[in-house]
Amino acid sequence: MKIFLKEIEKNRKLLLKDRKKFFETNKKNFEKNIIRIIKKLDSPKGWRIYIIAGNFVSDKKIMPYDWDSWSSVFLIGATRKQRHEILAFFNRARSEFLSLPALVPLITHEMEHIKNIAKNPAHSARSAINDEIALEEEKDADKKLKNLPDEFRKEMVLESVLYCYDIGGWRIAKKIADFYHKEHKTLYAGYEDEEMTNKEYKKFLEAKRKKNMKIFIDFFK
Repeated sequence: MKIFLKEIEKNRKLLLKDRKKFFETNKKNFEKNIIRIIKKLDSPKGWRIYIIAGNFVSDKKIMPYDWDSWSSVFLIGATRKQRHEILAFFNRARSEFLSLPALVPLITHEMEHIKNIAKNPAHSARSAINDEIALEEEKDADKKLKNLPDEFRKEMVLESVLYCYDIGGWRIAKKIADFYHKEHKTLYAGYEDEEMTNKEYKKFLEAKRKKNMKIFIDFFK
């Protein structure tokens, strides 16, 4: 992962220049970046992992902070006859605009779900109908994230806020800030850890109040 950390410094400079081109490049390289990260992570032996990157068919544009922007993994088959298969779905609405290092937390989280499914397929399958098991699975998947350098999480937050700001101004930027700071804890099975710290959120609110996004960007230097 150290090689991915080196890209963050370059990205921070690009975010101050031509962000439109920056996000367009990320979208173009989305699938390639997913594969690059997965190759750096351990995959369960004896299992076939299928990767899908796509959007839901919808009559409205799904935003990164919407419920329908989730990514997930699904057990397809857990017997020799069914070939031990797992499907991983990465939702473009939530993450295709992110750079490779900003994708690291998301991909790492879902890969931990894949490993847990491989270890105990029956238990993981029950998470779909048992909220307690689902929350347990989420907490377990998040443990791996604590071992990652925090710069990956910071880059994900910074890029997400700037992307939403560029497409919808302060109102849309606040929606993604609210999502990462508090609302994600109430979605799906729930999460224990915040993805945007109190200090980062307060700095965003200061930037919004002063109508100066550079205040928020400079906080991440």
